[in-house]
Amino acid sequence: MKPSIIFRLHRLLYFLLKGIGKKEKEHFLFTLEDRLTDFELYTVLADVGWTPNYMGYVYSGQIYQCRRLLKSGRYQLHVRCYDDGRITGHLEVSPEWDASDHLSGVDLRTMNEREATRLKEDITGVTALKKKFK
Repeated sequence: MKPSIIFRLHRLLYFLLKGIGKKEKEHFLFTLEDRLTDFELYTVLADVGWTPNYMGYVYSGQIYQCRRLLKSGRYQLHVRCYDDGRITGHLEVSPEWDASDHLSGVDLRTMNEREATRLKEDITGVTALKKKFK
């Protein structure tokens, strides 16, 4: 699905006015010890309900981005993966729910510790229970 011209123009204006990448540094979650390729990330995350995000802006060094819809599609967890192993993620209003709120950053926040831990478990396959009995 291709974003509408109004959405794309609004997004471009947003990035021109607010600066590209400033907020993304604030959404840092963790760095993977074992780096994965874009296809490996796609494979492990798709298996546990993360879908590719084709509408998000792509930053330098980014190799993959995905999202998981929450609360009947009103919100999304948006994750970006970089070639150096960095993972960033945030919760925000989904663009399908309200494009204006999405681009305005309504309810935007970095993923909390529980969400970040679950994401890391989804990527690595290592859960707290597996760590306990290792």
